[in-house]
Amino acid sequence: MTLEQKLTRARQLRKAAMIAAADYPDEQAAAVPTLYPAWTTGEAVEVDDRRYYEPDGKLYKCRQAHTTQSDWTPDVTPAMWAVIDVAHAGTVEDPIPASRGMDYIYGKYYLDPEDQKIYLCKRTGEEEGGTVNLQYLPHELVGQYFEEAA
Repeated sequence: MTLEQKLTRARQLRKAAMIAAADYPDEQAAAVPTLYPAWTTGEAVEVDDRRYYEPDGKLYKCRQAHTTQSDWTPDVTPAMWAVIDVAHAGTVEDPIPASRGMDYIYGKYYLDPEDQKIYLCKRTGEEEGGTVNLQYLPHELVGQYFEEAA
């Protein structure tokens, strides 16, 4: 097989993988973020569209239909994009990496990227397993939505 044939075959396999990944639930999608279209400017996106944002290596899901702009990148517009990261158990031993604009789950543990501490998502009156979308990191909401893990 020539190099040209190998490259053609690789492109075909990647396209097939991308088509299959389009139907993956978020749990599977988070494991293969590069199989999703890369986030680019000037693209019309719909709610639940998923895009890979190469600068931070994360997969995001669109929350609000819009046309992408250079100053509305997924990492700085949590009202428009939610991080998909379900590859962690959410325990003290395997905390979920926290991001602004993500859906936090009550009863799960999160690793704050700014102070490298682990926090428990907990709030009086809320049941474990419930979710809340927060535009802040855990260390910014201690006493409201989080408590530092001992």
